[in-house]
Amino acid sequence: MSAVINPPELDIEYPEGELVPEAAQHSRRRREIVTALEGWLAGRDDADRVAVCDNMNIYYRPGDVHAVVAPDVAVAFDVDAGGLATASSYRVWEFGGPPAFVLEIASPSTSRTDEVGKPARYAAMGVAEYWRLDPHDGELLTPPLQGARRAEGRWRPITVAADDRGALRGASEALGLDLCWQAPRLRLYDPAAGAWLRDQDDLRAAETQAQARADRQQARADRAEAEAAELRRRLRQHEPPAEGPAR
Repeated sequence: MSAVINPPELDIEYPEGELVPEAAQHSRRRREIVTALEGWLAGRDDADRVAVCDNMNIYYRPGDVHAVVAPDVAVAFDVDAGGLATASSYRVWEFGGPPAFVLEIASPSTSRTDEVGKPARYAAMGVAEYWRLDPHDGELLTPPLQGARRAEGRWRPITVAADDRGALRGASEALGLDLCWQAPRLRLYDPAAGAWLRDQDDLRAAETQAQARADRQQARADRAEAEAAELRRRLRQHEPPAEGPAR
């Protein structure tokens, strides 16, 4: 099964879906990943054709409001990113195609569905890669980071193994990035650039460092100005008195 692109127009409403309460840890991991991906993708030449979605209803069969799923994180290429940015829901036939990459963050209430029910839905949607993350570091999934790639009509496991630092690491062909589980964070690494994508923690740290540098520069400038003012004061003290008018 696959998504239908550009079918005849149907007068059907595809709602955005209800907001589902999230545990703080689940929400934090999702926002970290989305922040890192958005910053990385914004620098691409095709940024206007790449979209990052989080918790957005994605409809993949026109006319069927039940053919829907809302992944925690999804990345789609060659789509109308501008239209998706303001849309209430993502209709794959309307915006150019399905996501290439999907990540679900497990919770006690969703881990079973993520493992058993959603692979078939993502296959029907046309997703190329499906990843699952256990933010509880193995309480819900073993191993806590798992990935699968569609090949020959089936989901094939993606190799995820410990790197030289003991972190779980797997390569995403869809993104061209490595996913690295360094509990409690899922880091994303760009092999082409040889650099980690910056998430919220990285951005906050960079902002703190920049502010510290600015404060040091201002302190040096203040000291220099104070020293110059003191020098001017001393010079004025040693100036000879002004001569009176000649008689």
